[in-house]
Amino acid sequence: MLTKKQLDDIHSLQQICEEAENIKLKLNWDTLKSRPADEKNDYFHYDQSGKLIGYLALYNFGGPVEICGMVHPDHRRKGIFCSLFNEAAKQLTEANKLLINAPATSESAKGFIKSLPCTYSFSEYQMKRHKSASIGANNPEVTMRKAESSDLDFINHLDTVCFNIPKEEAEAFNNNTNFDCENEKTFIIEYKRVKSGKIRIQTEEDAAWIYGFAVDPLFQRKGIGRSALTNVVNLQHSRGINWVHLEVAAENDHALSLYKSCGFEPYGTQDYYEFN
Repeated sequence: MLTKKQLDDIHSLQQICEEAENIKLKLNWDTLKSRPADEKNDYFHYDQSGKLIGYLALYNFGGPVEICGMVHPDHRRKGIFCSLFNEAAKQLTEANKLLINAPATSESAKGFIKSLPCTYSFSEYQMKRHKSASIGANNPEVTMRKAESSDLDFINHLDTVCFNIPKEEAEAFNNNTNFDCENEKTFIIEYKRVKSGKIRIQTEEDAAWIYGFAVDPLFQRKGIGRSALTNVVNLQHSRGINWVHLEVAAENDHALSLYKSCGFEPYGTQDYYEFN
C-alpha cells in the first residue's frame, strides 16, 4: 500500500509533467489508492534532496499488464525512466502481454518508446461531459440495480463477448471485485427485468468515471445502451457531480457516436504500445 507521502509526491510530479507538455497522464488513481500490500507495482526515483523526479506504475487488470510513468522535465535524457523500466521488467517475466501507455501528444513519451522493441496496438479517447449538457429522457423499461456476487458469471460473459477478453482473464479480474465498495460500484443493466448489460461507476469528489460499459449482443440495437447511459449521467448529476468521464477505443465508431450524442466531448487520447 502506498503511503500518503508517496501519493502526494506522485500527484505533484504528475501536475508538473502535465503542465510542461499540456497532456493528461493516465495514472488510474483509484488503483493507486488501493494497492495490495504484498505486491510491488510502483517504482520511484528521488533526487538527493528527496524530491521525486521519476515514477513508473504497473497495472494488472486481469489481462495484459499496463505500464505508465513520468520523469520531471528538468531531469529527462538521464536514463531515469529506462532504469525504472528495467527494474520493473524483472517482475514481468510471467506476463502474457505488456502494454505501455502514453499520452498521444507527449513527445517525450514517443522518444522513449522509439528506443524500445514496441509496436502500436490501439488508442483510447478520454471523454467528459458537464452537467450543463443536454441529454435525453429515461426509458422506464431500462433499469439498473447494484451487482451482486451471483452476477459474476454474467459479468464475465459480457467482458468476453463485448471486449474479447479471454474467459480466464475476465474471471481473474472480476473475482476480486468488491461489490460493497462505497466509491466504486458495478451495476447490472436490465431490459424488461432481464439482464442485458453492465456498467461500473467510480466517484471521487466532483467527478465520476464510467468503466466496463457493455450491452449483451443479444440486446443490442434496442436503445438500451443509450437509456442506461442516460440513467447513469442523470443520477450522477442529481448527486451534485459536475463532470462525468469515460474512455472509448478510438476505432469504436458506434460507441464514440453514442457518447458524443449524449454530450460527451473528447479531451485527450491515450496510445498503447505492445512491448515485444
